[in-house]
Amino acid sequence: MGRLLRVLMVEDAPDDAQLIVIRLEQGGFDVQFQRVDSAQAMCDALEGSPWDIIICDYVMPGFSGLQALKILKEKGTDTPFLMISGKVGEEAAAEAIRCGADGFLLKGNLTGLVPAVQRGLADAALREQNRRHEQELKDKLSFIQILIDTLPTPIFYNDPNGLYLGCNKAFEEQIGMKRGESINKSIYDILPPDLAALYTRGEEVAESGSGPRSFEGTITCADGEERDVIFYSASFSNSGSTDGGVVGALLDISERKRAETKLRYLSTHDMLTGIYNRAYFDEELERLKKGRKFPVSIVMADVDCLKEANDRYGHAAGDELLKQAAEVLKSAFRREDVAARIGGDEFAALLPNTDEAALVEAMERLQQQLLLSNKEHHGFPLTLSLSTGAATALNGEELSAAWRVADQRMYREKKGRSAGTPHFRQRHISV
Repeated sequence: MGRLLRVLMVEDAPDDAQLIVIRLEQGGFDVQFQRVDSAQAMCDALEGSPWDIIICDYVMPGFSGLQALKILKEKGTDTPFLMISGKVGEEAAAEAIRCGADGFLLKGNLTGLVPAVQRGLADAALREQNRRHEQELKDKLSFIQILIDTLPTPIFYNDPNGLYLGCNKAFEEQIGMKRGESINKSIYDILPPDLAALYTRGEEVAESGSGPRSFEGTITCADGEERDVIFYSASFSNSGSTDGGVVGALLDISERKRAETKLRYLSTHDMLTGIYNRAYFDEELERLKKGRKFPVSIVMADVDCLKEANDRYGHAAGDELLKQAAEVLKSAFRREDVAARIGGDEFAALLPNTDEAALVEAMERLQQQLLLSNKEHHGFPLTLSLSTGAATALNGEELSAAWRVADQRMYREKKGRSAGTPHFRQRHISV
């Protein structure tokens, strides 16, 4: 028993149809067929049963092979279609093939019928296989797209010319553009120049070596917000090892950067006053010892009677005096100077490139800022008083000694003041 072949015969002559069936059976097929000779009958047949192949006469009364082929194409059916005619020219055969027929045969020469049917069936099977592969590929791509759309990290991929092939939702939100609007456009078509330059750098990094590459940068998003990101990128290849392009992703590290900045600030600054702390002061002192910014002057300052202020008015009042003292030092000295709180009530300042004459001017500014600050804080019940001392070092070897001298001078001044009454004064504020 041969291979089952279900044939829809579009033929007005029953004898011709029977002759075709005989030829097919001689070729090893077990033929089941239905003959139709009108458009309506053909439509009904197509709706009713699946067919392996359609064999159609070129010319019929009130109907034609080209009309039958058009009906088949309109229904979207990929059934192999063979056209057979008694007498027809080469132009008509070419027209049938152009319209989608799988073959064209003459009724007077059916020796090629079986090979044509076999070829049509094989081509149809190949097309079906290709469709399945395409659908499988579409399904995989759809899954991958859904997968990357769920990720909060912007992801994109470009062809070797830098044109966008695709992206995820996070990338769309970042650039403020829908997916279809970015496809086949370059980075400079859709992003501001500074952000485009960052992406271009990522692509260049990806192309410069094997495997993923990364670097950090700052970008401005579509909403105008600046974000710190790590740019990951890698080149990819198509089948045959041809260059496919670049895939990239941006990891938002803004929160991490803010946390790192905060930690660095806390490690170098006094939490109460906001100026530098003892650890940073010591580091700067060591750095200046090895540097070339001499002469370097050191100023020491101590808040007078802080303990008495805490005991009498509470630690909140004492904290306010410390904050006021820090502001006085910051205002009195230059931007390049380092003012720090190095103890409970002690402050110090490093003044690079400051000789003794410049130090005298700096100390005068300190006293002026102290007077000005007390005027500005006239509503506060305590007056800030500072004991100070200063010294100048001409080189690194003298710097530690200058610190000790400045500290001794400060304590001599403080000791002289402590022999009298406490030097914080309570303001009398009229209510």
